[in-house]
Amino acid sequence: MGVKAFTCWLDERGYRTRKDARFGVATTHGILTNRVYVGEWVFNRRCSKTLAEKPKAEQISISVPAIIDHAEFEAVQATLKAHDPRVTPARVITGPILLTGLATCTTCNGPMTLRTGTSRSGQVHTYYRCSTHGRMGKTGCTGCSIRMDTFDNLVIDRLIAELLQPDRLRELLASLWAQRHEKAAQVDGRVATLRDGVAGAEDKLRRLYRMVEEGMADIDEILKDRLKTLKEERDRAAAALDRIRVAERPPREIEPELIERFGRLMRENVTTGEIPFRRAWLQAIVDRVEVEANVNRIVGDKASLEATIAAAGSSPMPGVRSSERKWRARKDSNL
Repeated sequence: MGVKAFTCWLDERGYRTRKDARFGVATTHGILTNRVYVGEWVFNRRCSKTLAEKPKAEQISISVPAIIDHAEFEAVQATLKAHDPRVTPARVITGPILLTGLATCTTCNGPMTLRTGTSRSGQVHTYYRCSTHGRMGKTGCTGCSIRMDTFDNLVIDRLIAELLQPDRLRELLASLWAQRHEKAAQVDGRVATLRDGVAGAEDKLRRLYRMVEEGMADIDEILKDRLKTLKEERDRAAAALDRIRVAERPPREIEPELIERFGRLMRENVTTGEIPFRRAWLQAIVDRVEVEANVNRIVGDKASLEATIAAAGSSPMPGVRSSERKWRARKDSNL
């Protein structure tokens, strides 16, 4: 269900907000996107008068108990983004072309769109062609084109051979985890430095308070400034520690059996079935396919691949992305 359908579902079953009001689309969307449920609460985020978002430097991150699993929350955000027609047009999701929304021209970064051509024998062929070149000619982009069936098979074959084999998947995940361990070591060093800063500032404050209590120093303007400076240093270091704790996420553990099962599942589903179904599986692991005259590149993100494999472990058949804008729902025109 989309946000509107889910809102109607809540209202039809008698659910109400804390103020005993009916749910609205904005209220439901706010709940689904509120990161406080995964332990991330941001204080002083907006101006109370104008509601404008304040600079990041003025916002304060506070750790709170999480009541929703982080992976589940991020899966919801990915679904919302995929269903948003302002971000992903419906034709990209439900259209009959396998690489719609993925294939891009390297020269101009424009999308590759479908074009048809007729051979001398009268046979009609379909091509991926640079949309900028199609609209503006060589002045916009030198352009390139490739037969659709040839390019589709080329991308699928290379994905199966170079990515979707268990050994290759394990190698990519191992490199991702190694980078995380290196980053974690750097974070540990930063945490130790911040803790030393907090402890040092508090120790200096205690010594100053003791001197005042024992009559060894008077509270003059210089001492007041010094106390204020030490408190600010302590508070900044403590706030930085809190932000690091909020950002810390436990590493995911993916069993070798799950990796092997995911590779087999992907190899089956990117080669068989309806085009929208196959494209949904491709979009789960591929960000874009760059097209040049002599070289083509399949580009993806290791973290997204890891998240997809982990999600496949909890659901054997991830839902196919879909969106439908109910335009002219009364069917009074444009049938």
